[in-house]
Amino acid sequence: MSTPERPEAGPSDPVTLNRKAVFSIVCGICAFALIYVEPVGGLLVAVPSITSGLHARREIVAAQGLQTGDSIAVIGLMVGGGAVVTVVLSWLLPVVTGR
Repeated sequence: MSTPERPEAGPSDPVTLNRKAVFSIVCGICAFALIYVEPVGGLLVAVPSITSGLHARREIVAAQGLQTGDSIAVIGLMVGGGAVVTVVLSWLLPVVTGR
């Protein structure tokens, strides 16, 4: 009985940080800061934060351990989503209170 041959050990693929995850958190932070200056601008920056965070999470799962940054993507999603919720609530508050 022969043993199967093992392939030669080569350099392992480096683990990289997903760039879309970093973009997501940067856009989320900028969006949250921008909503206090210009709410529409903050909303426009929050949408790419959410979409790039979703894409980053899919890419990280598809990379099967060769990419990291899932927690960064989740934080970007949360901050971007929080900015959207804050803008929507700020628009609804005067309507609800009648002011």
